[in-house]
Amino acid sequence: MEFFLAHIYPSLKWVAVLSPLLPFGVGLWLIRNQKDPKFRLMLLYIILGVIAQAAQIITAKLGMNNLWMNHVYTLIGFSVLAGIFYYSFDKIMLKRTIIFGIVLLCVLNYYDAFITDGLTKMNSVSQVAASVMLIILAITYFYKVANNAKIIYLDRDPMFLLSCAILIYYAGTSMSYAIFNEALAISNDAARICVAINMILLILFYASHVFILRRMAA
Repeated sequence: MEFFLAHIYPSLKWVAVLSPLLPFGVGLWLIRNQKDPKFRLMLLYIILGVIAQAAQIITAKLGMNNLWMNHVYTLIGFSVLAGIFYYSFDKIMLKRTIIFGIVLLCVLNYYDAFITDGLTKMNSVSQVAASVMLIILAITYFYKVANNAKIIYLDRDPMFLLSCAILIYYAGTSMSYAIFNEALAISNDAARICVAINMILLILFYASHVFILRRMAA
Protein backbone atom coordinates (compact mmCIF):
# COMPACT_ATOMS: atom_id res chain seq x y z
CA MET A 1 0.00 0.00 0.00
CA GLU A 2 2.92 2.35 0.71
CA PHE A 3 4.23 1.92 -2.85
CA PHE A 4 0.78 2.64 -4.28
CA LEU A 5 0.28 5.77 -2.18
CA ALA A 6 3.79 7.06 -2.83
CA HIS A 7 4.18 6.39 -6.56
CA ILE A 8 0.86 5.56 -8.23
CA TYR A 9 -1.63 7.66 -6.26
CA PRO A 10 -0.17 11.09 -7.27
CA SER A 11 -0.25 10.21 -10.98
CA LEU A 12 -3.72 8.69 -10.66
CA LYS A 13 -4.92 11.88 -9.01
CA TRP A 14 -3.79 14.03 -11.93
CA VAL A 15 -5.30 11.70 -14.52
CA ALA A 16 -8.62 11.85 -12.64
CA VAL A 17 -8.43 15.64 -12.37
CA LEU A 18 -7.80 16.03 -16.11
CA SER A 19 -10.27 13.30 -17.19
CA PRO A 20 -13.22 15.71 -17.86
CA LEU A 21 -11.17 17.66 -20.41
CA LEU A 22 -11.41 15.00 -23.15
CA PRO A 23 -15.24 14.80 -23.25
CA PHE A 24 -15.34 18.59 -22.71
CA GLY A 25 -13.32 19.12 -25.91
CA VAL A 26 -15.43 16.59 -27.82
CA GLY A 27 -18.62 18.26 -26.57
CA LEU A 28 -17.51 21.71 -27.73
CA TRP A 29 -16.64 20.26 -31.15
CA LEU A 30 -20.04 18.55 -31.51
CA ILE A 31 -22.24 21.30 -30.06
CA ARG A 32 -22.69 23.03 -33.41
CA ASN A 33 -26.34 22.84 -34.48
CA GLN A 34 -27.18 20.69 -31.45
CA LYS A 35 -30.58 21.63 -30.02
CA ASP A 36 -31.27 18.38 -28.19
CA PRO A 37 -31.71 19.28 -24.48
CA LYS A 38 -30.16 15.94 -23.48
CA PHE A 39 -26.96 16.77 -25.34
CA ARG A 40 -26.79 20.23 -23.78
CA LEU A 41 -27.41 18.85 -20.30
CA MET A 42 -24.75 16.20 -20.85
CA LEU A 43 -22.26 18.88 -21.88
CA LEU A 44 -23.31 21.00 -18.88
CA TYR A 45 -22.60 18.04 -16.58
CA ILE A 46 -19.11 17.71 -18.08
CA ILE A 47 -18.50 21.46 -17.70
CA LEU A 48 -19.49 21.20 -14.04
CA GLY A 49 -16.93 18.42 -13.70
CA VAL A 50 -14.21 20.62 -15.21
CA ILE A 51 -15.11 23.49 -12.87
CA ALA A 52 -15.22 21.21 -9.83
CA GLN A 53 -11.82 19.69 -10.58
CA ALA A 54 -10.27 23.13 -11.17
CA ALA A 55 -11.76 24.47 -7.93
CA GLN A 56 -10.42 21.50 -5.97
CA ILE A 57 -6.92 22.07 -7.35
CA ILE A 58 -7.00 25.77 -6.42
CA THR A 59 -8.32 25.22 -2.91
CA ALA A 60 -5.86 22.37 -2.31
CA LYS A 61 -2.98 24.64 -3.35
CA LEU A 62 -4.23 27.26 -0.91
CA GLY A 63 -4.43 24.66 1.87
CA MET A 64 -8.18 25.05 2.25
CA ASN A 65 -10.68 22.34 3.14
CA ASN A 66 -12.58 21.69 -0.08
CA LEU A 67 -14.95 18.93 1.03
CA TRP A 68 -17.77 21.50 1.14
CA MET A 69 -17.69 21.46 -2.66
CA ASN A 70 -19.02 17.91 -2.63
CA HIS A 71 -22.24 19.19 -1.04
CA VAL A 72 -22.76 21.64 -3.90
CA TYR A 73 -21.60 19.33 -6.70
CA THR A 74 -23.68 16.37 -5.49
CA LEU A 75 -26.90 18.37 -5.72
CA ILE A 76 -26.17 20.16 -9.00
CA GLY A 77 -24.60 17.13 -10.70
CA PHE A 78 -27.52 14.89 -9.74
CA SER A 79 -30.05 17.48 -10.91
CA VAL A 80 -28.40 17.71 -14.34
CA LEU A 81 -28.21 13.93 -14.83
CA ALA A 82 -31.77 13.57 -13.55
CA GLY A 83 -32.79 16.21 -16.09
CA ILE A 84 -31.38 14.07 -18.90
CA PHE A 85 -33.56 11.17 -17.75
CA TYR A 86 -36.48 13.59 -17.40
CA TYR A 87 -36.35 14.24 -21.15
CA SER A 88 -35.88 10.51 -21.86
CA PHE A 89 -39.08 9.32 -20.19
CA ASP A 90 -42.56 9.92 -21.56
CA LYS A 91 -44.68 8.97 -18.55
CA ILE A 92 -45.79 11.90 -16.37
CA MET A 93 -45.43 9.80 -13.21
CA LEU A 94 -41.75 9.17 -13.91
CA LYS A 95 -41.14 12.86 -14.63
CA ARG A 96 -42.79 13.84 -11.35
CA THR A 97 -40.78 11.21 -9.50
CA ILE A 98 -37.56 12.72 -10.86
CA ILE A 99 -38.59 16.18 -9.64
CA PHE A 100 -39.43 14.70 -6.24
CA GLY A 101 -36.01 13.04 -6.16
CA ILE A 102 -34.30 16.40 -6.71
CA VAL A 103 -36.32 17.97 -3.88
CA LEU A 104 -35.54 15.02 -1.61
CA LEU A 105 -31.82 15.36 -2.31
CA CYS A 106 -32.00 19.07 -1.42
CA VAL A 107 -33.36 18.06 1.99
CA LEU A 108 -30.74 15.34 2.51
CA ASN A 109 -27.96 17.69 1.42
CA TYR A 110 -29.10 20.24 3.98
CA TYR A 111 -29.22 17.46 6.59
CA ASP A 112 -25.63 16.48 5.76
CA ALA A 113 -24.30 20.04 5.65
CA PHE A 114 -25.88 21.58 8.72
CA ILE A 115 -27.14 18.81 11.02
CA THR A 116 -24.88 15.76 10.92
CA ASP A 117 -21.53 15.71 9.08
CA GLY A 118 -21.08 19.43 8.49
CA LEU A 119 -19.64 21.30 5.51
CA THR A 120 -16.06 20.30 6.33
CA LYS A 121 -16.76 16.56 5.99
CA MET A 122 -17.85 14.28 3.16
CA ASN A 123 -21.61 14.37 2.62
CA SER A 124 -22.01 10.61 2.93
CA VAL A 125 -25.81 10.45 3.25
CA SER A 126 -26.62 12.65 0.25
CA GLN A 127 -23.85 11.06 -1.86
CA VAL A 128 -25.23 7.58 -1.30
CA ALA A 129 -28.82 8.79 -1.80
CA ALA A 130 -27.91 10.45 -5.11
CA SER A 131 -26.10 7.29 -6.23
CA VAL A 132 -29.07 5.07 -5.35
CA MET A 133 -31.55 7.32 -7.14
CA LEU A 134 -29.40 7.49 -10.28
CA ILE A 135 -28.99 3.71 -10.27
CA ILE A 136 -32.79 3.37 -10.02
CA LEU A 137 -33.20 5.75 -12.98
CA ALA A 138 -30.69 3.72 -14.98
CA ILE A 139 -32.48 0.44 -14.21
CA THR A 140 -35.82 2.07 -15.07
CA TYR A 141 -34.42 3.04 -18.45
CA PHE A 142 -33.23 -0.54 -18.96
CA TYR A 143 -36.83 -1.62 -18.37
CA LYS A 144 -38.05 0.93 -20.91
CA VAL A 145 -35.57 -0.36 -23.51
CA ALA A 146 -36.54 -3.96 -22.82
CA ASN A 147 -40.14 -3.10 -23.70
CA ASN A 148 -39.30 -1.05 -26.79
CA ALA A 149 -39.11 -3.23 -29.87
CA LYS A 150 -37.93 -0.29 -32.02
CA ILE A 151 -34.48 -0.22 -30.36
CA ILE A 152 -32.43 -2.97 -31.98
CA TYR A 153 -28.82 -1.84 -31.56
CA LEU A 154 -28.33 -0.87 -27.92
CA ASP A 155 -24.84 0.51 -28.53
CA ARG A 156 -26.42 3.19 -30.71
CA ASP A 157 -28.72 4.39 -27.94
CA PRO A 158 -26.90 7.12 -25.95
CA MET A 159 -29.24 6.82 -22.97
CA PHE A 160 -28.54 3.10 -22.72
CA LEU A 161 -24.80 3.83 -22.73
CA LEU A 162 -25.28 6.56 -20.11
CA SER A 163 -27.35 4.21 -17.95
CA CYS A 164 -24.60 1.56 -18.12
CA ALA A 165 -21.95 4.14 -17.18
CA ILE A 166 -24.05 5.42 -14.28
CA LEU A 167 -24.70 1.90 -13.00
CA ILE A 168 -20.99 1.03 -12.97
CA TYR A 169 -19.74 4.35 -11.59
CA TYR A 170 -22.30 5.07 -8.91
CA ALA A 171 -22.62 1.48 -7.72
CA GLY A 172 -18.84 1.37 -7.37
CA THR A 173 -18.40 4.70 -5.61
CA SER A 174 -21.40 4.66 -3.27
CA MET A 175 -19.70 2.29 -0.82
CA SER A 176 -16.51 4.37 -0.83
CA TYR A 177 -18.46 7.51 -0.04
CA ALA A 178 -20.40 5.70 2.69
CA ILE A 179 -17.25 4.67 4.59
CA PHE A 180 -15.05 7.69 3.77
CA ASN A 181 -15.55 9.54 7.06
CA GLU A 182 -14.95 6.35 9.06
CA ALA A 183 -11.82 5.60 7.02
CA LEU A 184 -10.57 9.16 7.56
CA ALA A 185 -11.02 8.72 11.31
CA ILE A 186 -8.70 5.69 11.15
CA SER A 187 -5.95 7.25 9.03
CA ASN A 188 -5.34 9.48 6.03
CA ASP A 189 -4.00 6.49 4.08
CA ALA A 190 -7.24 4.58 4.57
CA ALA A 191 -9.18 7.57 3.28
CA ARG A 192 -6.87 7.83 0.25
CA ILE A 193 -7.67 4.22 -0.71
CA CYS A 194 -11.36 5.16 -0.83
CA VAL A 195 -10.50 8.19 -2.94
CA ALA A 196 -8.31 6.09 -5.27
CA ILE A 197 -11.21 3.75 -6.02
CA ASN A 198 -13.37 6.74 -6.88
CA MET A 199 -10.62 8.17 -9.11
CA ILE A 200 -10.33 5.02 -11.20
CA LEU A 201 -14.09 4.85 -11.69
CA LEU A 202 -14.21 8.59 -12.43
CA ILE A 203 -11.66 8.23 -15.22
CA LEU A 204 -13.68 5.42 -16.81
CA PHE A 205 -16.92 7.39 -16.30
CA TYR A 206 -15.66 10.48 -18.14
CA ALA A 207 -14.12 8.34 -20.88
CA SER A 208 -17.57 6.88 -21.54
CA HIS A 209 -18.95 10.41 -22.01
CA VAL A 210 -17.03 10.72 -25.27
CA PHE A 211 -19.03 7.85 -26.81
CA ILE A 212 -22.30 9.09 -25.25
CA LEU A 213 -21.88 12.60 -26.70
CA ARG A 214 -21.08 11.19 -30.13
CA ARG A 215 -24.25 9.05 -30.07
CA MET A 216 -26.35 12.01 -28.90
CA ALA A 217 -24.99 14.13 -31.73
CA ALA A 218 -25.53 11.45 -34.38
